[in-house]
Amino acid sequence: MTALSAVIIAYATLTTGGTPPTDADDQVLHFLLFFPLGVGGALWMANLPMPAQRRARALILLVILAFAAATELIQGAMPTRDGSLADFIADAAGAGLGVLVGGFIAPRSKREAN
Repeated sequence: MTALSAVIIAYATLTTGGTPPTDADDQVLHFLLFFPLGVGGALWMANLPMPAQRRARALILLVILAFAAATELIQGAMPTRDGSLADFIADAAGAGLGVLVGGFIAPRSKREAN
């Protein structure tokens, strides 16, 4: 799920589309694309001890935020696209909430596996 989300984001960033979505629709799409990255990243760390999970989730979030910033910078360099702080904020919100949700689910999934 996480890898598929990253591929979709990279593809969408590097291609030009037809009619651009409205600003509100664009932010919703950004949020929805980055949410599974956060959830998947947090769940990926579910087998670590709890203190290590917390540090790993923080690192995962930083990596996702760097990826989000890179996609916006790349879009800003493309002649047919525009980078946007609002898009980055939507990316960050989706990733952050995803990491929180994944962090909540991770201990439960670990207990159920035992």
